[in-house]
Amino acid sequence: MKKNSFLIIALSLIVFISACKKDQGSNTGSGNFDRSSSAGLEDTRDIPNTTQTLPNVISTNTTLTSDKVWIVNGPTFVTNNATLTVQAGTYIKGVKKPTPTSKPSFLVITKGAKLEASGTEANPIVFTSNEAANSRTPGDWGGIVLLGNGKTNVATTQAVEGMKPEYMTDLGLSTNVVQYGGSVEADNSGTLKYVRIEFAGDVISEGNELNGLTLGGVGSATTLDHIQVSYGADDAFEFFGGSANAKYLVSYGNNDDDFDFDQGYQGSIQFAVSVKVPCLAYSPSPNGIESNNITSPVVVVDASRLTQPVLSNFTILGQPSAPTAAPFTASNGALFRVNSAYKVSNSIVAGFATGANISGATTSGSFFGNSLVHGFTAATAGSPFSVTTSTATSTNAFIRLVNPFNVNICTVTKPIPDFRYVTAPTPSPAATGASFSSISVTHPGGALTAFDTTPVYLGAFGANTAARWDDNWATYTPQTNPYL
Repeated sequence: MKKNSFLIIALSLIVFISACKKDQGSNTGSGNFDRSSSAGLEDTRDIPNTTQTLPNVISTNTTLTSDKVWIVNGPTFVTNNATLTVQAGTYIKGVKKPTPTSKPSFLVITKGAKLEASGTEANPIVFTSNEAANSRTPGDWGGIVLLGNGKTNVATTQAVEGMKPEYMTDLGLSTNVVQYGGSVEADNSGTLKYVRIEFAGDVISEGNELNGLTLGGVGSATTLDHIQVSYGADDAFEFFGGSANAKYLVSYGNNDDDFDFDQGYQGSIQFAVSVKVPCLAYSPSPNGIESNNITSPVVVVDASRLTQPVLSNFTILGQPSAPTAAPFTASNGALFRVNSAYKVSNSIVAGFATGANISGATTSGSFFGNSLVHGFTAATAGSPFSVTTSTATSTNAFIRLVNPFNVNICTVTKPIPDFRYVTAPTPSPAATGASFSSISVTHPGGALTAFDTTPVYLGAFGANTAARWDDNWATYTPQTNPYL
């Protein structure tokens, strides 16, 4: 590939062959994460030198192999009931918009199609920015959108948010390919397991955004297990109806809400952690959990179906010290709005102006208990609550986790977060108090058919002497990971 010398060509071939051997080795676990701490925080795996751009319309079964880096360039749709399979250890990179008004790069799995992305702890699948280390920013690309035939409370002619008609029509597609929802509670949109999504999202206009992972009408047969969304330009996880269940979710440094539930979502999630990262820009209302019901201009078809997530073992964290300016002066750790019900247990919410706010929610059939809730201004708003609350100015003095907020993240190159609770000299109040008597999985299927009822602790992680479920596959250094 260099000039005209046979010698140089031969040397280039030797380098290429060596690189191929390196790439093959990386997909069997060699070159694994930096194990300088108990969790694999820096992804230093070797990745392939060969790249290939995905077609913008994928209408037949397709496999993305781990011997290449796959490029998403512009709006990309999986259609015609096709299955997109991604091998463990594969890297997929989204191309950054050249101008703010350009089309974002994103991946949409349309109704009837599937995404089968099953990574492993040693070889997670990574969807990230195509920019170089230290040049990646939130919103470099648009993220992943899963659309299914699961139940919602709006019309099935509703288009998922974040889409403009030209995204489809310029590719010869009908605009109805981004519609979602139906009557199949146990619909299956595929598998995301040991998957990271980084620097995604796109804010087209207020209330019309792409998120890290958007799920529209996704049914309970879909598997969502060990997924991390980091440094996104809008929400990390947003569920528009459906009943998808999930386990082991991480939201790290995302611009808006960490877990957003809308349009009659009625699934169950266990073991999830989120934290807001200092030094990043945030939306006007960056909440930890935000649960809504129906917002205009959608057409309501089933007003009786409330949004009601069932959540257990969440750790929702905002800032380590009291906010002095917007937007965090009005933030909520957990906000449940009108016609949104809730079932929350065994969780920790801390570091926001208001800890948990259910003042406008539907309390009939709801439960919020067996939890620790902190707020700088008010720990709780609304009733009834069955939680231990605090308005202490030092957040972690109340919940006592090992190193949850990374207060030095702005100056430390490789911060090491640790969301486990401390055991000495005085055990954290999170060490005990779990109860599962008031919650159960709503729709068995996917990664979660029943809650794991063995933990006696509150929050997403156990004691500082126990193993971490984010070990080796999650990373908290997405900006500096080489990905080379």
